[in-house]
Amino acid sequence: MGSIVDISEVLLELGLATSTVTDEERAIAQASIAKAEAAVIKHLKYDPVKRSRVEYYPQAAIAGENGPGVWEADANSAYIRQASTGATDLLQIRHLPIRSDVSIDLRIDYDGRFGANASAFGSSTQKAEGTDYWPSYDGVDDDGNKLCRDGIVRSIGMWPVSPGSVKITYTAGYTSAEFRGEKSLVDATLIWEAVVDEAVRRANKVFAYKKNTKVGFMTGPMKSEELGDYSYTVDTSVMRTLIGSVNDLLPETKSKVSDFVNMGYVLGG
Repeated sequence: MGSIVDISEVLLELGLATSTVTDEERAIAQASIAKAEAAVIKHLKYDPVKRSRVEYYPQAAIAGENGPGVWEADANSAYIRQASTGATDLLQIRHLPIRSDVSIDLRIDYDGRFGANASAFGSSTQKAEGTDYWPSYDGVDDDGNKLCRDGIVRSIGMWPVSPGSVKITYTAGYTSAEFRGEKSLVDATLIWEAVVDEAVRRANKVFAYKKNTKVGFMTGPMKSEELGDYSYTVDTSVMRTLIGSVNDLLPETKSKVSDFVNMGYVLGG
């Protein structure tokens, strides 16, 4: 997972200098970042950091799985694959956006079993981009590489309906520069801002209560305290409670990243 933001960016927003920050403050900030990223990723339905992915589709049985079909030919057509009431020529990929700077490797094996079959997805099952399938490229990045924002891959024939019979290796997500608004054609700063906002909110909640032995009706995060060279220790289990869960996402944060949610995947592809 991640990272979408760097700890130095969150420390800056918290008003903490990286040269003088304590180990405890750093630990609280880091834990807050981890939970904030997880919460945003859960809401988006995918990890937006650019990297290579390997996935299998369909991920569940589709209605009409036993319908007629499968003949695939080449050298100027003939395709059906699986013509059934549940089949479609659109494949919804989870991670966005699909990037073209690294070639896609897509294979179809009707006995693929999500890769559990050791002999599955051999070289003979590989399909050709532009001939057998093509992503719905709808833009380019600052280097001139195509990208597919909706994550839809189209097929010349119907995609198989047997779960785990399609294996796709592809690159998707945003770069560090795109998260920070340093590129003109691809801007993912709202995702970066959402994670920073959530991390700061969660860290401040811990800082506000860290010297309390009581927080409402629960035990506070302060575990012990000394008077000599004054110090105290924080109960990490209470700190985790204060930081919140991956389901604890503010409405304004959800609104900020709404345009990046993979709605096609949310609705079942």
